[in-house]
Amino acid sequence: RCLNCGREVFEGQEFCEECLKTLPYNDGAICDHCGRKLNVFSNYCSTCKGKLVDLDKCRSVFNYAPPISKLIKHAKYDNAKYLLDYFAKLLSNLYFQSYFNADYLTYVPMTKKAERRRGYNQSKLLAQKLCEKVGVQVLDCLVKTKETKRQATLTANERRKNLADAFKVIDKKSVKGKSILIVDDGTTTGATAQIIAQKLKSA
Repeated sequence: RCLNCGREVFEGQEFCEECLKTLPYNDGAICDHCGRKLNVFSNYCSTCKGKLVDLDKCRSVFNYAPPISKLIKHAKYDNAKYLLDYFAKLLSNLYFQSYFNADYLTYVPMTKKAERRRGYNQSKLLAQKLCEKVGVQVLDCLVKTKETKRQATLTANERRKNLADAFKVIDKKSVKGKSILIVDDGTTTGATAQIIAQKLKSA
C-alpha cells in the first residue's frame, strides 16, 4: 500500500502514482554548503554563512513539506519505524551521489529518559539502516547530557542557546582524525548538527 494515502500499489513501490507526483525532492538549486533549497545555486546561503562553520557539507533527500513532513512525524512520534527503511534507501543513494566517503556514521543522541519515553531513537535506527546500505560503521561516540526544549518551537538563536552544552563526545580517541557523517531525521536551521560537529572537531 502507498505509504501516504494507503492505496494499493504494485510490489516494490512505496507510493501510488498520485502521491509520487507530490514528493518534495530537494533536487533543484541548493546551497552547496548546507544543502538548503534556493532559487539559484550558491556556495553559502544567508542562513548558513558564518554560522554553520563546523559543518563541512549537509545534504537532504527532501524538503520538509507534505507528504514527507507527515511521514517523518509518524516515524518519529508514532512508532512507524518501517518508514525508516524507505528513508535509508534514499539516503544511501544520496550518500553516493554526494561523494561522501565517511570513516564512520553517527547520529543525534537523545537523553536516556527521552529515549525510554519514546521507546527508540529514530536517528539511531536511521543510521543503523544506512550503515547496512553504504557499508560504513555506526559509531556510538556521543551522548546527550541534558533535556532540551523541542527545537521546532524555537527561533534560530534560541535553538543554539537551547543546545549549548547538551552534547558530549564520550570516546575522543575514536573520532580523532576521522571523517564522520552525522545522520538526523531532519534539519531546520542546522543548529543541532553544528553543535555536534563543533564538539566532534574539538574532540
